[in-house]
Amino acid sequence: MSDTDDVLRRWNPRGWVRLHRSSVPEPGGAVVRVAGVAGSGRTTLTAELTELGDVVYIEDGDAPVVLMVLDASSVLGRTELAVLDAAARGAAEVVFAFTGIDRYPRWRSISDRDIELLHRHALWLTRVVVIPVSAVAAARARELGGDAGRVLALESGIVGVHEALLAAVAASAPGRAMRAAVVAQTRSMIVDEIAVLAAADDTAELRAERERLATRPVGAEPRPDFHRARVELMQELAVRVREASVVLRDVLDEGSADPGSVEILLTAHSQRLRDEVAAAVERRLGAVAQPPSAEPAPVPQVPGRRLDDRLALLLGASAGAGLGRMAATMLGAIPVAVSVLVTVVCGAVAAWWLVRLRRQLARRELMRRWVVDELTSLRADLEAWVRTMAFDAESKLGHDAVARERARATDLHERVAAIDERIRRRIGEQRARIAACERDLARLNPVER
Repeated sequence: MSDTDDVLRRWNPRGWVRLHRSSVPEPGGAVVRVAGVAGSGRTTLTAELTELGDVVYIEDGDAPVVLMVLDASSVLGRTELAVLDAAARGAAEVVFAFTGIDRYPRWRSISDRDIELLHRHALWLTRVVVIPVSAVAAARARELGGDAGRVLALESGIVGVHEALLAAVAASAPGRAMRAAVVAQTRSMIVDEIAVLAAADDTAELRAERERLATRPVGAEPRPDFHRARVELMQELAVRVREASVVLRDVLDEGSADPGSVEILLTAHSQRLRDEVAAAVERRLGAVAQPPSAEPAPVPQVPGRRLDDRLALLLGASAGAGLGRMAATMLGAIPVAVSVLVTVVCGAVAAWWLVRLRRQLARRELMRRWVVDELTSLRADLEAWVRTMAFDAESKLGHDAVARERARATDLHERVAAIDERIRRRIGEQRARIAACERDLARLNPVER
């Protein structure tokens, strides 16, 4: 099999089969397929041609010669061209009959326009033969008969159409003309396919997707305001410490709590503060951790026999002695020994009471300072811990955000690269198909010449 036959077999199987089938004439004589749109006078013209004999006319099926009926009332359009393309692309010869010339005086300008359109749109035709004919005049000629009938038949154009069909049937026998027609038809099919491939753009969706991905901002994620969260945590901590200080100060002012109970109460408030701060840090910073715990300083003890105690003892004895002498004077005449005893007892009692009162006040003041120092130390430790947790959370979040941003950028780059590869592959496939079509067309060109 030659290269040309291979191209014909792949692109135009029906034409290739027609070239290689038996050349024995079909029974019943020549066969012509009649095509045309409704209202073109196709049926009437076929009836008059049948009266002339020698040719079998069909409306469907495969035939080497096609009679395309055109109407003189209007220029042919898309419908007529579609009918022509469907019926005559596989034919070796096409004869055009231009009907209705007896009814439309301006049929010549319309005929010229039709011929121009056929040359422009039906490039696969080897030649365009348009014969004007009047089926009404042909019927009248058949009725008249004789010499007048023969003359009228010639003038009607029916004889010219019949002879053109017989000549086309004779020329369409398997041979050089048939092969040229099939090659021209196949070449037109290849040219159309090349035009379709060149105009097709199946990468439009991929390009739109690539444009959307390429213009998508990678951008950093919105991050929490850690500075504001830290300030708010500091403020809450200050409020909680102040509340604990007020509670402990009230307990000390009552004077009914001993140092042991104050220490237990301070430990409870300190632990509660740590738990509340830990919960607030987890809620605002997203960090789960426990604040550092420290043992409170030992409860201070009031030292004995200080200068304050001695001064209180002296003042109390003096005041008590004065009160005792005043009481003895008020009692009137009493022995001196009794007066001295009353004075000494009053001085001793007053001195003991004043020293005891002074010790209680000193212990309360000492405990108050101890509580303030412990709460201040606790607040400082918790504030330092909050600042550390805020810094760690901000650093971790920043590192994670950068990692996610890099991951998104990498994923976006890979997706764009994959789309580019698909676009290049499709363009390559399209160019390869066009190149294959052009190679097949090049194999047909020498034969067509």
